[in-house]
Amino acid sequence: MVLPVAAIPINSPPPREANGLSASAFQTLAILDGAGGALPGHVIAERLLVSSASMTSLLDTLERRGLVERRPHPTDRRKVLIHLTPDAQRIVDQQLPAIHAAITQAISTLAESDREHLLNSLTTIRVQLSRMAGEPLPPAKARRRRRVENPDLSAG
Repeated sequence: MVLPVAAIPINSPPPREANGLSASAFQTLAILDGAGGALPGHVIAERLLVSSASMTSLLDTLERRGLVERRPHPTDRRKVLIHLTPDAQRIVDQQLPAIHAAITQAISTLAESDREHLLNSLTTIRVQLSRMAGEPLPPAKARRRRRVENPDLSAG
């Protein structure tokens, strides 16, 4: 049963948690659903921005739970494709409308021009991340630690 967003209490867990799924697990199912068919594990990993080791572990868990199946590629026996099971499809079909409704409600107070600007900015970021996917990461800058003053020492 899918509850309308207004009926979901503010302090309730995200809808995906009703199925005991982590955010990454649900996103994996949503990626497969959005692709309209099976995908290789490395493609899912790229879209989730996770390592191949993390993806393997996540797929192992989803497979044990009966939510995905690994099947041989029909023309390339070196490859394996990841498929949604009917149970996973039911979860996605139940949860995505609630998630989309929550997002719609969250941005509903924005002016139309602000929504367009937000979507354009997110699209630009997505395109840039896609371009960067095959490149090495840029060098990281050292983090500066913020100095926290002790309010008890400065009061006197």
